[in-house]
Amino acid sequence: MNKENVKKYCVIGASLLVPALIYAVLSSGVTVRLIKDAYYAESVAKYSSLYGIDPLLTASIIRIESKFSRNARSERGAIGLMQILPATADEMAEELGLEAFNAERDLEDPDTNIMIGIYYYSKLKKDFGGNKILALAAYNAGKSKVASWHIQNPLLSFEVTDIPYKETRNYVKKIMGTYRWLKRLQAIKKKIT
Repeated sequence: MNKENVKKYCVIGASLLVPALIYAVLSSGVTVRLIKDAYYAESVAKYSSLYGIDPLLTASIIRIESKFSRNARSERGAIGLMQILPATADEMAEELGLEAFNAERDLEDPDTNIMIGIYYYSKLKKDFGGNKILALAAYNAGKSKVASWHIQNPLLSFEVTDIPYKETRNYVKKIMGTYRWLKRLQAIKKKIT
């Protein structure tokens, strides 16, 4: 057998092996349980549904913001799974009617953090006419900065590549990439179950 035939058989074998491995891992339930636990599935589902956000997008935000670490803290002072600044959290908690809210303490609670983070994201999405890209950019860079970009070209269909700040552009790309990956994983799981 020559080298060309060996390469061909390796490619064919690998192309058959990858789907088989995906099927085996997903159908075993072990990976699915681990993923669900990491996503804080109950809180993600509850608040995503309440505020009209795809739970896979919520999980994508959490993945990029904190890698699912409930105790994550940024250099700028953002706290918890969804990396919420205390001032933003205080404002959202007041709107939500959360009494005796203490950002330093309460943002480390996954349920509270997800509730406030998704509520805030849903507000941003409404403020930007349902545009997911602008809302994600505002979640990262701030509402006023994104509003100023959008005011300059309000009729323009705003895409990730239109974001002028590299850090925010990369942030949105990462979330959208994770979101697409989770959607694909969900589709594969549906096909095999």
